[in-house]
Amino acid sequence: MLRSLTSGLVLAFAGSRANVSRTILSCAGIVVGVAALITVVTAGHVGERYAVAYSEANWGVAATYDVNLPPVDDPAALKEDLLRAGGQAAAMNFTPQSGIRMRQGDQEVPGVQFTVTDPDLDDIRRMNLTEGRWFEEGDTGSLAPVVVLTDELAAKLEADGGFEGLQIGSRAWRDVRVVGVVEATAMDSFGGEGGTAYLLNSPASEEMAFPEGASEAAGMMGGLRYAVRVPPGEDDPEGFKERLAGAAWRWAPGAGAHTIEVYRMDDAAAIDEAMGYLSLGLLGIAAITLTTGLLGVLNVGLVTVRERRRELAVYRAMGADRLSMFVVVVAEAVVVALVAGVVALALCYGAAGVAHSLLADRLPEGVVITVPLSGVLVGLGSAAGVGLLAGIIPAWRALRISVVAGLRE
Repeated sequence: MLRSLTSGLVLAFAGSRANVSRTILSCAGIVVGVAALITVVTAGHVGERYAVAYSEANWGVAATYDVNLPPVDDPAALKEDLLRAGGQAAAMNFTPQSGIRMRQGDQEVPGVQFTVTDPDLDDIRRMNLTEGRWFEEGDTGSLAPVVVLTDELAAKLEADGGFEGLQIGSRAWRDVRVVGVVEATAMDSFGGEGGTAYLLNSPASEEMAFPEGASEAAGMMGGLRYAVRVPPGEDDPEGFKERLAGAAWRWAPGAGAHTIEVYRMDDAAAIDEAMGYLSLGLLGIAAITLTTGLLGVLNVGLVTVRERRRELAVYRAMGADRLSMFVVVVAEAVVVALVAGVVALALCYGAAGVAHSLLADRLPEGVVITVPLSGVLVGLGSAAGVGLLAGIIPAWRALRISVVAGLRE
């Protein structure tokens, strides 16, 4: 049996080389179909990576809760209880309405939104830094308020000397220390046209962020607001709220579940659902295209068997068994399909490289347009499968050829 398989494969390769025009004709349809399938897998992979990166930059990693609270007497105790309630990281994400302004020299910068936050926000949201760094715990001891600017805001300022002369204040102007610049996100655009400045929650900034104290904090959503990262598999905001409300006596006496709002902030679940529907639609289109290629190979295979009746009869007359003949025809179709799959894969790699070079500046950090391993496996696997299916019927026809009738042709 091994000898029959080996001889069949040898004859198949020989037949492919001898019938170059038919091989190229068979390849054309499969190249298009396999390329479409690889493109679908690649587009789904890149789309998912892009959507996840966008969601992580705007709202947080999976899973992130947005927690809106009533006036809080003890923010330190609150943060402890946010972690005890199931959070893996918690950071203030508060937009004060205390009238903080910004100026550089004598020129005031209009429309700047300030977000008071902690170093831990970097563990919850994807902060794509373009310059410098994010906040560190050591920055809380700074005598001057510490800020990170969005690139949109930084472009409106004079960056020479580390943004020299930059000041912020609500009642009195204070010099600030800029430690980094991050890419602006869709969330940053809600505050106005001036851009966003992230202000570190520290003793140096407490007076301007909470002029009446944290217990009288007034923000865009009412009281204090926190971003909390929980385990990715957890999706129970109500349970989290109940656990947090049970400890509210420590930091907000009189508060209860009715005064606390918790909801899922990231879009991981929506992204998975949308990508699932998109993938199904694209796979349907690719399957139709691949089926067209399969029919093309099948048709060419039937024509090839009809034209090679004499050749196949000679092989039989010289002692080739039926298994060898079956392998000859099927293997030739598989070889043609694999060659087409390799060509399609090369074209897709080239197209992905060109697309990445053109769009690299618009892609989030860590998102690369390239053919994933799953695309390679699906492409070559589908090509081999199409070749196998397309070769069975011609192979069955080849076995029915009469040796005597074939030699008379």
